[in-house]
Amino acid sequence: MIWIVIFSFFLVCATSFFPKYLIKKHENKYVEIDVSSLDKSKTYYLHVLGAGYSLDTRLSATKQLSDVTLSRLIEAIRISKKLPNYKIVGSGYSSLGIESQASVVKRAAVELGVPDDKIEMLTTPSNTAEEVVAFVNQFGIDKKVIVVSDAMHLPRAIMLYMQNGIVAIPAPTNFRVKHGINDYNGITFPSISSLDLMNEYLREQLKYWKDSWSNK
Repeated sequence: MIWIVIFSFFLVCATSFFPKYLIKKHENKYVEIDVSSLDKSKTYYLHVLGAGYSLDTRLSATKQLSDVTLSRLIEAIRISKKLPNYKIVGSGYSSLGIESQASVVKRAAVELGVPDDKIEMLTTPSNTAEEVVAFVNQFGIDKKVIVVSDAMHLPRAIMLYMQNGIVAIPAPTNFRVKHGINDYNGITFPSISSLDLMNEYLREQLKYWKDSWSNK
């Protein structure tokens, strides 16, 4: 009996429909930011949360960023072009004590046409909770903050900002599940990619629970 339960659970997790359903529900907590609704007289801080990089000196800064971090930066730049007053904030440390992720984000932003004086760095945080605390410590709680991150990751980031006294504006990107007419989100044969989706969803839920309780 127990093997039937285990096999059934495996099929549910490995055949795409259920993992995509859960991720879709989670990602739909925030819609794409409507920049036209923002108060253009204010200065907005676009916090680009870190998601990895490589200091491969053969490559330009944009290519040194992970695909996820680069996509977040591109979304921040897209938004900034519609705002008269803004700062782009890169964050992330270096575990080896060399150039930080925040520094590479800044170099990449400059490569993409952002003026140097429009970019700020948080060079010490190693995870999302530390990124939020570092922002508050450096800029205070009275700033207008737009958090740019993956749609899957944003609910936790926004919750952490709220715990630290800022009602931040979510700017989701890197949607894991899309709903275009050319996207198939039904049942598939069992696959590693579907298991990866389920694993990603469960890990994010556990991190949300951990962060929500650790700061109480």
